[in-house]
Amino acid sequence: MAKLAGVAPIPPPKNQAFPFLEWLLIIIFVCMLWLPTLDTIFGFDYTQPPGENRLPAPRPQLVRLDLAGVQHYLAAAEAYFNDHFGYRKRLIRWFQEWKVRLFKDESGTKVVVGQNGWYYTGEGQMVDNYLGIAPFTPERLDAWRRLLEKRRDWLAARGIRYLFVIAPDKQDIYPENLPEWLLKATPQGRKTKLDQFLNYMKDHSSVEILDLRQPLIDAKSIAPLYLQNDTHWNMLGSFIGCKAVVDGLSNQFPDLPPLRMEDFIWTNTPAMGGDQARILGLDVPEKNYFAFQSGPALSGFLTISNSAYKSNWGPKRMVITENKAPLRRTLVVFDDSFGFSWQMFLGHCFKRAAFEWESQDFNTTLILSNNPDVVVTEMLERSFDIYDPNIISAKDALP
Repeated sequence: MAKLAGVAPIPPPKNQAFPFLEWLLIIIFVCMLWLPTLDTIFGFDYTQPPGENRLPAPRPQLVRLDLAGVQHYLAAAEAYFNDHFGYRKRLIRWFQEWKVRLFKDESGTKVVVGQNGWYYTGEGQMVDNYLGIAPFTPERLDAWRRLLEKRRDWLAARGIRYLFVIAPDKQDIYPENLPEWLLKATPQGRKTKLDQFLNYMKDHSSVEILDLRQPLIDAKSIAPLYLQNDTHWNMLGSFIGCKAVVDGLSNQFPDLPPLRMEDFIWTNTPAMGGDQARILGLDVPEKNYFAFQSGPALSGFLTISNSAYKSNWGPKRMVITENKAPLRRTLVVFDDSFGFSWQMFLGHCFKRAAFEWESQDFNTTLILSNNPDVVVTEMLERSFDIYDPNIISAKDALP
């Protein structure tokens, strides 16, 4: 377009807000670039570390000055940076929370998000086992029978009683809080692997097996027995299960002191987290946590701990309780994370009790050195569903 003669062009009006917003955006951008570095130096991020089921990469060390040593150092430095860069914990938490809340992602099959704030494990074919569509083969049932009978017979030859205890999964006791899609898919008259096994053993063996499902279901009216955000029972559930064990053993050992709830002080205590919540990266309150404390009427006992006991399955945690009260009976327990909490209860009932945290083990050295009246194997149901009894039997190495 031609310019008019003698008329100067009119400059466009200036918007004074644009330079301010542009500078503000630049400042924010630069600050965000520096935030990870500042957090690495000063540790501003106090977010709880996400549950990754592994140790973070250690700080690299240059131990050799040759080419291979430098390459190893650089690789270790990269791994260290990937696990420790600034605000990594907060970014992972946000990512995990967004997956669950915005996209309904449940981390594959690791966690099943139930109703009313309940979380269940999805590992170990939980859904298939709960629906009863993954039964044991006849060969697997017979292998379990032979394993338990061999243990029972070895102990009986030495005058020792054997009890096999199965701690039920959370969904067996609280199926009402499973997600609606799983409840709708549940067939009438379903039979789990545990149901199948108990029926088989009833028809083919006399090994004593204790199923804790009914005692726990009967106690649901007292208070919650399992944690909402975790796969485990709480201390009240642990007490109910342990009481059922003592009640069962008292048939043969009537001198065993009973476990009575009134002898303990138990309170509902606020807590945070849980193994399933950590997998999802959630920091949520746990409403079903209970703290137990021995009452004044109970005598105390000594606890001896060994965190690296040499078992058939490698170093394991082992605890021995010794009670100076006039008690007669001794006990050995092979357990997992469910039964290991029983030491605070069984320590009041037995003169001496040894607890090894490996439910698959049957350590004859530990048994003979403690000269027990009874040996108890406590095994969680979902572990029982997937363990191979043939491998366990080989580790037992019984004649």
